[in-house]
Amino acid sequence: MTTSNAVNNLQQPECPSALNYRTLGRSGLFVSELCLGTMTFGGGDDMWGMIGKLQQQQADELMLTAFEAGINFIDTANVYGHGNSERIAGQSIRNLSVNREDVVIATKVLGPMRAGPNARGASRGHILNECKASLKRLQTDYIDLYQIHGFDPKTPMEETLMALNSLVEQGHIHHIGLSNWAAWQVMKAVGISNAKALCPIISLQAHYTLVGRDLEREVVPMLESEDIGLMVWSPLAGGYLSGKYEGEQVAENNRRTKFDFPPVNRERGRVVIKVMRDIAAGKTVNGRVVSVAQIALAWLLHQPVVTSVIIGAKRVDQLQDNIAAASITLSGDELAALDKVSRLPSEYPGWMIERQGEYRA
Repeated sequence: MTTSNAVNNLQQPECPSALNYRTLGRSGLFVSELCLGTMTFGGGDDMWGMIGKLQQQQADELMLTAFEAGINFIDTANVYGHGNSERIAGQSIRNLSVNREDVVIATKVLGPMRAGPNARGASRGHILNECKASLKRLQTDYIDLYQIHGFDPKTPMEETLMALNSLVEQGHIHHIGLSNWAAWQVMKAVGISNAKALCPIISLQAHYTLVGRDLEREVVPMLESEDIGLMVWSPLAGGYLSGKYEGEQVAENNRRTKFDFPPVNRERGRVVIKVMRDIAAGKTVNGRVVSVAQIALAWLLHQPVVTSVIIGAKRVDQLQDNIAAASITLSGDELAALDKVSRLPSEYPGWMIERQGEYRA
């Protein structure tokens, strides 16, 4: 079915799929447990091009596949493709004739969009200017979730949060999120928001995988304590958890030789992937043998702190494979086996807190 023909058949039923829908943090906003990431849209001959150069028709096909599977959550950023990702994603929603209210659009602000010191960061001026630009590119009147893409050490946190609150009051954004912040930074922002009665922070977008569980030391307990939703980016660790970068058949010239991101401890990773392969070999989904990548995604969906996992793709079959991971159930023994080979080594003060808390067990 071509994209143009499929558009006419796209349905928007009340509960469109077998995917679960979860409230994002302490809000009434329901998002699908899988979120379509659009970093592969619109890249050029630069870093973004190494991630993806998909143009409008290819993006429409991916967006259609996501919507038909029940995904209602789309994540982008102003810096992806220097604005092209937002522009293509916004046009896709129009091309597919999807009701705007049926799509949760998340985008981000922080990185440089032009030359000059004021065309970057989380200052009031940059946030207000870039929100207007994102709204125009996305062809929408409002952004459901507006996220600060990283921590800006030069801008007072109060300035950032009050700028975001102004946008909420004006109706340009509905909810506020953060990305790549440390636990203490998020907690400071929560305290300021509470003290000044500003719009609450409902989400954190962060990296979390079977080969990158650093989040569990400080961030995960904080998120659970404050009821802040977790959106996971790069759930396959830049493709590493597909298993294609480990083994005898690995090509010398692969994406990780050119763009080794996010960082992975390969020595620990090899052990994790071996266990993942053993688990995958004994499972099928929709009549097909489960892939290592699907095990990685399924593990994340089994973690209580995770609200939504951001999945990206360059081809429809890749996206379909990722979506199928939501149908995989991991047993207690399988989760325990994965935990054993991937858990973080003990670190102070964690081991002391655990020891001294035993009398309350």
